[in-house]
Amino acid sequence: MKKGRGKRKVISLAVAVALLLVAPLTSASGNNAPSEWSKSEVERAISLGLVPSSLQARYTEPMTRAEFCAVAVLVYEIASGNIINFRRAFRDTIDVNVQKMGGLGVISGIGDNLFAPDDKLTRQEAATILSRLMVELSVPLVTRSPGFADNAEIAGWAFTAVGQMQATGIMVGTGNNRFSPLLHYSIEQGIYTLLKVYDLASKIKLEEIVDAAPPLAGFFELDENSDLKRFAAEVMECVNTERIKAGLTGLIGMELLSAAATVRAAECETLYSHIRPDGRDFSTILADLSINSRGVGETLYRGALSAEQAVRGWMDSPVHKECILIPIWEKMGVGIHRGSDGTLYWALILIV
Repeated sequence: MKKGRGKRKVISLAVAVALLLVAPLTSASGNNAPSEWSKSEVERAISLGLVPSSLQARYTEPMTRAEFCAVAVLVYEIASGNIINFRRAFRDTIDVNVQKMGGLGVISGIGDNLFAPDDKLTRQEAATILSRLMVELSVPLVTRSPGFADNAEIAGWAFTAVGQMQATGIMVGTGNNRFSPLLHYSIEQGIYTLLKVYDLASKIKLEEIVDAAPPLAGFFELDENSDLKRFAAEVMECVNTERIKAGLTGLIGMELLSAAATVRAAECETLYSHIRPDGRDFSTILADLSINSRGVGETLYRGALSAEQAVRGWMDSPVHKECILIPIWEKMGVGIHRGSDGTLYWALILIV
């Protein structure tokens, strides 16, 4: 008897969505490997799904304005749990990440409705974008005048942001107490500082719900090396393997969505259904945790002893397979709950 359950709830898309496959960090030498000072943080950013595959190389080269937007969008959407639905059009680019950052109000262009997406990003531009992004993510900013020897070289429109980045510890000088506002920002510097913003935003987001009642609180109490978190990571790997085999892009794992899936897995011990024990539809868990989506799918499994067994059970069932291989999915979360009798309940949530 099949033990899995699958259900999807897909809302029509108003705009095209670009999906990014996050590839593992390579060990190539030269520009294809980050500098020693940034290596561990770049690897962590990649593992969190914050770095598009196109930026997993050339780490010491200057970052373009559009490339910085690509990482900034991932930082915002994964940390906040909200997909950016607003768009601002620029005359010189149709890049969706630039349009999203414009729609959010984080970027405003260079005038005359132009953005110059391929121009190299300067340090003062990075500081300004980081400051505005932190405001949108509700990360507190310390406003203080910058304390650099070259303060006079910082543009008036960037002066406050540079001071905020220095006071918050997001950006530091380039040596000799200089900020070097017009110096180009490298790809690894962009990833490194945007990861700092992600960490601050995620901490605030999780603190909002960390004191919640079980099972949600239990998710955050799990040790990173616990078997349930290891199983969840293995499920994500297996799901992406199946999608890639089918010619689809892999999905980005999202911690807040995994927290939601953990709640659903625990609820399945009480009621093994896509209807929650309180009578609401499974998708209401997203609203409970302030996760925004334009479509959501869920698959459940009861009794599997390994991630491979759970995913194989889903792929052997036409309805589960169809749900997992829907092309539009962008992110996923996995939750596993050990019942009072030792039975494992598995939940996979997919969103766009």
